[in-house]
Amino acid sequence: MPVLRPEFPDHGSPFSREQERRRKEAAILTAAARRFDEHGFAHTRLEDVAADLGLTKTSISYYFTGKEELAEAVYRASAEILHDAVDAAASASGDAATRLERLFAIYAEELREASEGRRPYLAALRDLDALSEEARTSVTARVSDCVSGINAMVMDWIDQSGAALGRPEPVTFLILALLDWLGERQSAPVAQDREADCDTLLDLVCHGLLAGPTERLAPSFVSVDADDAPGIFDRDARNRMKREAFMKAGARLFNQKGYGGVSLAEVAASLGVSRGAFYYHIPDKEQFLDQCLDRSLQVVETTLDHAEADETAPLTFVRRGLIELIYRQAAGLDPLLRPSLAAILGPARQRRHKARMRNISRRIGDALTEASACGEGRMVDTVVVEDIMASVMFLNGGYTLTAANSFSSWNLSEDPRTAAADYVYLLFHGLRGAAR
Repeated sequence: MPVLRPEFPDHGSPFSREQERRRKEAAILTAAARRFDEHGFAHTRLEDVAADLGLTKTSISYYFTGKEELAEAVYRASAEILHDAVDAAASASGDAATRLERLFAIYAEELREASEGRRPYLAALRDLDALSEEARTSVTARVSDCVSGINAMVMDWIDQSGAALGRPEPVTFLILALLDWLGERQSAPVAQDREADCDTLLDLVCHGLLAGPTERLAPSFVSVDADDAPGIFDRDARNRMKREAFMKAGARLFNQKGYGGVSLAEVAASLGVSRGAFYYHIPDKEQFLDQCLDRSLQVVETTLDHAEADETAPLTFVRRGLIELIYRQAAGLDPLLRPSLAAILGPARQRRHKARMRNISRRIGDALTEASACGEGRMVDTVVVEDIMASVMFLNGGYTLTAANSFSSWNLSEDPRTAAADYVYLLFHGLRGAAR
């Protein structure tokens, strides 16, 4: 009788050294990814990653020669997982809207596998400047492929749906931001909550916020510009203008490099001022980060105040506020610091910033509830959707910055404000809304 002979090496066997090594590498990548997300590359030590796993630094070094090699592996893994999702969605059957919906479903499944330990935890693609030039080029090229793949699906969707949009890039950037939001939810402690979040996001992307058939909302903008000219001869006014310039520069650099990757001397140099002049206004880096966060949240609050001032319909208020915030960031007028950087600060400062973010989210949530009550908006899970809206208003929050490298791509649109309106289109009309 024939004899069954297993093929060797059997890497699926629990006795396989190869499988054991892969599991250990995945555990190290997951621990490092969580550290990089929370503290940034420069603020993470191999000792910290090892301690999270109950290991020694020497044990980590057995798999990765140094922090740079570990970071390269972490970010490459995240880029590959995103790339796999885009490829699978692009090759799926159905129309363009169906393929884009599949993108979210596939990515959510990958995140579920990561939460169950079957994939490494997906790190947000930030701090790429920490990599060697060769590694950075390789990772960003992979992400650029993802952007191109999503953009092609968006172009097909615009052609098939007849959506009255300009270039596809703003919609692509929104999709990347929504995927990033989904990635941030992978750390939710309860699997059921993660699945519910994904279902809510898919419903929003598919159907939008508006209730019933509707034409595209007409552009409506607010203005929060201030005329600083009268203050140029006032010393206090000039000092305020200088601090504003410092905080804008700080927001850009912190978003790009993380807290640990930025020095105050670098911020000063980016503005062409001496370190002494900078330190006259800014005492230390942690307080500087705190001030940058304060300023960013103040911009959001002021913009929402202006959007609400005309007593417009609730969804019009939300849309006007979002468009203005997106436009100001994309145009380089007001870079907003990503709120997750508050994790660097002490507990009291963290609580203060988190409380302000909750209030911002609740303002949006209250408007969504009111819109549903008056028939303007669909019934949605307000708690989840308000969090989504509050997340995507920060353009530098995730893949957008990495994918575009800069916001020069927005110049492809005839008008930057139109591009900002196109960015929020799916949130209100959905993929299927254009065909209703």
